[in-house]
Amino acid sequence: MFKKLGFFLFAMGVSASYAMAGSGEPECYSQCNADLEQCMRDHPGAPGACSKIHRICYASCASD
Repeated sequence: MFKKLGFFLFAMGVSASYAMAGSGEPECYSQCNADLEQCMRDHPGAPGACSKIHRICYASCASD
């Protein structure tokens, strides 16, 4: 239960940081990649969730 809540809060924090990212700048994409690597280290049992967050991040970088 606490792991799920912790992962949800992690995902919310990550998505909030994407909203603050610059518009389509290379730094935005490299931050997405760094966040994906960190997510995979923190949550090795949830690669699908990390990949989904990564795709959302890339979409956010492209749309800004």
